Amino acid sequence: MAALQNMRQGLVRALEVLVMSMVALLTLTVLWGVFTRFVIGHQAQYTDELARLLLVWVSMIGAALAFGEKAHLGVDFFVNHLHPEARKTLSVAVQVIIVALALTVFIAGGWSLAMAQMGQELPTLRPLTRGMVYLSLPVAGGFIALFALENLVAILRTPADRLGAQTQSEG
Repeated sequence: MAALQNMRQGLVRALEVLVMSMVALLTLTVLWGVFTRFVIGHQAQYTDELARLLLVWVSMIGAALAFGEKAHLGVDFFVNHLHPEARKTLSVAVQVIIVALALTVFIAGGWSLAMAQMGQELPTLRPLTRGMVYLSLPVAGGFIALFALENLVAILRTPADRLGAQTQSEG
């Protein structure tokens, strides 16, 4: 169990470093675009497209990371007023729905969308393609499904009367 916890912490740390690196690169890209536009008088062509690509990836991986850390938005006020068994049942149902959505919408749908766009090159970022932008969907979906399965196991192992809020902000 300690090995799994260490693997999880390593995964979360790697995602944090990835998101921080992408945010730093996004910031530098936007600053370079502004500098070249207003100081040099001609904006570097690739900055807009690279900023869009990075924003999509930061958003998707950041959302998966927030979900994994239970730092996402959640309204547990009403759930916390339910009977413990009902709260546990609802928590299990929510995690099952999240896994189903992650598998169908993010992974299957995202993969299909990414593959359909792989032939369309980004004009200023060759050889990158539009499909590489959309690959953020199945990647994030994989992490979300993994974290939701982890949450599901934890919920099932926890007695109903000891089950707390599903987000950090509420519990």
